[in-house]
Amino acid sequence: MQKLVNYSIYVLTILILVSCGHKKSTSVKPASLILSDDSTQFYDVHTFLRDEIKDVVTTPYFIYSITTINGKRKDSVVISSAVFENIAQIFLQKNIADTSVKRYYKENVFRDLTTKSITMSYSTLNRSLDVQGLDILLDQETNKVNYILIRSIQNNKDSSMITQLNWKKGKSFLINKSITKSNGEEISTQQFVCWNQE
Repeated sequence: MQKLVNYSIYVLTILILVSCGHKKSTSVKPASLILSDDSTQFYDVHTFLRDEIKDVVTTPYFIYSITTINGKRKDSVVISSAVFENIAQIFLQKNIADTSVKRYYKENVFRDLTTKSITMSYSTLNRSLDVQGLDILLDQETNKVNYILIRSIQNNKDSSMITQLNWKKGKSFLINKSITKSNGEEISTQQFVCWNQE
């Protein structure tokens, strides 16, 4: 009799475990695309860049831009603060902390003892997102930003474009674009904007 009771408890336990494990699947996105929850605190890159742009616009810096196409310098001009602000908007558009995309990014922090710097990296496995990676290089002693690097990929019907954005705090920024057309033609452009170089 005791064996029958033990066997019944055993069978009942198995049935409960099996029934709990077989829930109906609802529209769930692949786990590889959801890497963090919305409560994760990202470094506020958007505010940092907005403050940097505001400083340039409100300070009488000598601002110039150098444009290079396929490795050949095409243009070197002095630009106004209004033109600077317009060009710099591309950095503000790459906002991974926006609630519509934030959950797809994962944060990693790396401390480099040789350079005395801290790198905060944000990456995603979701290839449909514009920003594929963002790195912030902080001074280890002050925790202030030295550089921001943003990697972006856009795929269109007839071409794909890889954009690398580099911002050097209080000094300059660089916009590198590499376009590959469906016919195999490649075009690379580089725009260097500087306002406070010694």
